[in-house]
Amino acid sequence: MLDPRRAQAGGRAPAEVVAAVTAAYGQGGVLAVVVARQHEAATGLSIRAVEARAARTAARSADNGHVAHQPFPSASMVKLFLAEDVLHRARAGVLALTAADHELLAEMIRRSDDPAASAVWVRFDGAQAVRAVADRYDLTGTEPPRRPGQWGETTTTARDLARFLTLLPLLAHPEDAATLLGWMRSATALAADGFDQRFGLFGTLPGRPAVKQGWMCCVEGSRHLHSVAVIGSRVVVLLSEVPRAVGYDQARAWLTAAAAAVPAPRGG
Repeated sequence: MLDPRRAQAGGRAPAEVVAAVTAAYGQGGVLAVVVARQHEAATGLSIRAVEARAARTAARSADNGHVAHQPFPSASMVKLFLAEDVLHRARAGVLALTAADHELLAEMIRRSDDPAASAVWVRFDGAQAVRAVADRYDLTGTEPPRRPGQWGETTTTARDLARFLTLLPLLAHPEDAATLLGWMRSATALAADGFDQRFGLFGTLPGRPAVKQGWMCCVEGSRHLHSVAVIGSRVVVLLSEVPRAVGYDQARAWLTAAAAAVPAPRGG
């Protein structure tokens, strides 16, 4: 019988995948890695049952130690938090979304559109959205940017992003979770600013994984390149930091080499 700890990693335990990914990364930067299993949507379960199932799912995850808990500038990863919170508030009747609003949300995820994200940040109080998501998902390493309006400087950790994505089917309304993951699955090859998004997990995983890519330069002299994905029930988070002297081409190559060490899930 297949070890359940291996079932969602192409037959390899999450800890083995993390070790392979870390070993494949270049030596000139810092890489945070988390491999986890996404929760299935639950209805009719008691709080105790949900917590017990969450504990079992958490046992099927692994990371590369302290660096997975290290805060990184989020770059475009914060767009996931923004979209989830705006959809959550609309679902609760706190705000009303127009068709144009939905298009802004979709574009900031699919095409990583920065002007769209800036508009959403201003209109829907992005800093409070980050706080609300951090509170609802218990993201202890996630905070709004210190400089107002600089949404890319929101800080988060690989563990927090993995927790957000694994808990999304439980804590978000099923339709909202499906909408956000659908936008991620329809990520475009080129971002709105012309940056090629096909790096990291987007460049290596088969099929149509739900992905979000991020890149920015230069906070405290560092360049950041991030990649997260949900494929099947597997969640993979890769956050990277390199010195500013390392160009995007090299940073992309290192992150893509690391992502290539993630095995394809069983069945494709």
